[in-house]
Amino acid sequence: MQGPRGAGSAQNVIRTQMQAGMAALQDGKLDDARNIFSLLLEANPELALAQVGLGRVYALEGVHDRALEHFQAALKIKPDFAPAIMFSAQAREKLGQTDNAMDEYRHAVELDPKLSLGYFRMARGLVTEGRNDEALSTLRDAVAHSPQDASLRLMLANALDRSGENAEAEYRHVIDLKPDLWIAHFQLGRAMLNDGRFDQARDSLARAVTLAADKPQVHQALGSAYVGLGDHVRAVKSFDEAYRLKPSNVLAAVKGAQSRSALGKHREAMDLLLNLGRMARRSAIVQRAMGDVYFATSKWAEAAECYRAMVLNSEEITKNSPELIAMVNKPAGTNPEADAKALHAAVTERADTVGKNLRDDPTKARNWLRDRRAGRAAR
Repeated sequence: MQGPRGAGSAQNVIRTQMQAGMAALQDGKLDDARNIFSLLLEANPELALAQVGLGRVYALEGVHDRALEHFQAALKIKPDFAPAIMFSAQAREKLGQTDNAMDEYRHAVELDPKLSLGYFRMARGLVTEGRNDEALSTLRDAVAHSPQDASLRLMLANALDRSGENAEAEYRHVIDLKPDLWIAHFQLGRAMLNDGRFDQARDSLARAVTLAADKPQVHQALGSAYVGLGDHVRAVKSFDEAYRLKPSNVLAAVKGAQSRSALGKHREAMDLLLNLGRMARRSAIVQRAMGDVYFATSKWAEAAECYRAMVLNSEEITKNSPELIAMVNKPAGTNPEADAKALHAAVTERADTVGKNLRDDPTKARNWLRDRRAGRAAR
């Protein structure tokens, strides 16, 4: 019979091996981790933590059904082991068992309210399913339990933003916790942009640029703040940097062209747009920008031609604006200036209406972005 000293020694060996397995797991040495946890379980299948460790190996390898088996085995040994419940939920989510995953995430955080990752995963899953109110409630609960968790607060701020609520206080909380977190400054700046507070947006986004000079979206947002302030010289620099960092960013090129045109540099603006790829030039946004440059220089026939191409090349307009389709399908009149001005007024009115609807209803904005992404993915 093993005495107390022998039992303690055996426990120390198990603890040391378990630590070695977790270290291998953390270092990405999955084969080493698998061997350690497998040996531990051969000796004692009732080691719940070893079951979790082996499950995590399979999860990192993308074998989520095997991972789930081990997490469930751990829960048979320790039914209230919160980390095992959370990892089981992650595996179920990967296997498409979304409802069961949400139940397990909820159970995990009920057992351990400080389990931030459980809240995070549950909220992310709810957002993916479009259950934004539930996600918002979950994140508020999470922040109540872990008010110093910057990642949770940032996710809560983003959820508030999506729901149309004021997220500024949450973004500022995140910045207080992590002053050098560029994404918080960026998101705060974007929120200010949407509110038309261009001077404050500029300051927040300029800070984001100093923290993340390699992020094209930060430069582009700063350019939009400068446009709002009427400073097109600085706007051009910001849009050009966004385009340099990401040459496939057609919107940055378009915005750069628009600011050049606002400065009277119409030839530069048109050259920038003409140098885009063939498919980009056919897009509605580029045709609209070209039309506006021609319109500003009184090249009426060319402007009308671009506005027609904009309407014809837009799936969204084709589907939702039959009056514009009818307008562009009419034979050109004998007065190019009148044609250009009528088309310019029509496309401007439609853009203003769509923009207002999206600003007034965040759900429409989210659905519009989702549909555009889905359309691009399908092509």
